Formats: sequence, C-alpha cells, structure tokens
Amino acid sequence: MSSWFLLPPEALEGKKKVILQKEHLSHLKALRLAGGDPIVLADGRGRAYKARLEYIGSQNAEASLLYELAQKVEPPLEVTLFLGVSKREKIDLVVRHSVELGVRKIIPVMTERTVVKITAEKGKEKAMRWRKIAASAAAQCQRSFIPEIFPPLPFTEALALMREHSNEENPVIVPWEEETRLGIGELAEKIKNPSSVSLFTGPEGGFSLQEMEKLRKITGIYPVTLGPRILRAETAPLAVLSIVMYLWGDLSGGG
Repeated sequence: MSSWFLLPPEALEGKKKVILQKEHLSHLKALRLAGGDPIVLADGRGRAYKARLEYIGSQNAEASLLYELAQKVEPPLEVTLFLGVSKREKIDLVVRHSVELGVRKIIPVMTERTVVKITAEKGKEKAMRWRKIAASAAAQCQRSFIPEIFPPLPFTEALALMREHSNEENPVIVPWEEETRLGIGELAEKIKNPSSVSLFTGPEGGFSLQEMEKLRKITGIYPVTLGPRILRAETAPLAVLSIVMYLWGDLSGGG
C-alpha cells in the first residue's frame, strides 16, 4: 500500500496545514503511519505535495504541506475513452483499469446494440459510482489527476463531441471487426505526435453498419483492426488504450 492520498483541491490550495478526514484513517492505520512520517497529498487535478503527518486522531488526522512535487505521473497524451455501454460489472472493470493505464476522460455511450436501458436520473447515479471507482484507482496507482467520468450520452451527442475535438492530427480510433487493413501501428506512422487521442469501443455485439457510416463521415475518425480475434466488450478498450499509451504516451518507458 502507498502513502499517497487524494483530497479535494480546496482542501490543499493555499494551505499549510491539511486535515485528513475519517475516510483516510483506515489507510493511515493500515500503513502503520504515525506523527512525523512523510506522505504525499494530491488534489486530483494534476498537483501533488510532499507532506508530514502531525498526528492521527480518532476522527481525523493533520498533516503539514512541505512542498509541491515535480512529478511525471500523468501521461503527456490526453486520451478520451468513448465507451459503448455494456453490463455494470464490465464498465466497473474498464473504468478501474483504464484509470491505471492513464485515461483522462471516460464518456459512456448508448449505442444501437446497448442492451442496458438507462434513464437520465439513473445515468447520474451510475456516473457517481464510476467516479468513486476512478478516484480509488487513481489513488492506488498514484495518479495526481482523477479522470472525468460523464453520465451515459446518446450516440448522437457523442458524435457531436467527436466532431468538435477530432482532426487529422488528433484522431478518434474505432476498433471494428470489419476493418482488416489499418492497424494502430500503421496509423502511428502517419500521425507522429498527437496531443490528444480519442477511442470509441462498442458494447457487446459491436457497432451497427449505420453507426459506422455516421462515424466515417467525421474528419479524424479511423476504424482499425485489433487483430484476427474478436475481443470482449471489456477487453477491447483496455487493449487499444494500452497500445495507444505505448505508441504515443508513457508506457514505452521513453518518458
């Protein structure tokens, strides 16, 4: 376990003394920390600070901020994952592991073949759940940024977002089983240093032909193959995210 804690930005900004609330106490005790021990406090927006524990009480703990860390936890590439909505446990898994891999935003999308029906109110509840999972994963893998998680969007609204942000230099990559020629490696030879990349993976059953026709009309959309095997709805986003982070992000070990 790590002595890395995520707090709300307002709890850290401009402060010399920081109060860690009751929800952090079990973590502190599990690490057997005591007054005087060093810890790291991050604000979930990209900043992290070295701090010193002053005391641990029954209801809270106090730490002194020492200095801001110059750290490279966050990848240089901003990746947005448009995720076709599938079953609950599959989305939970994708959210957790994509946060570990460095995703910046996750936007669930209701597609033609989405089986689960989600009302607007239910969508807000699910987004709150996914944000908690994302925050937990970010703390565990020592990220200083908590990815933004949207409530599920209709396909047409997701298209509008892609149309607004994608272009030839900042692509939207769409794994599709019918694509047999273009792989992500070949795409990387064409696009050298994108500042952002979006990914769009489908639910169980993938995308319909009508959806693919609409996607193809957007500048910067690239349907790609992930190889000869059909990947599960929860496997495809993690596979493509890993490849993208290796090619353009920080998983190659080159910085």
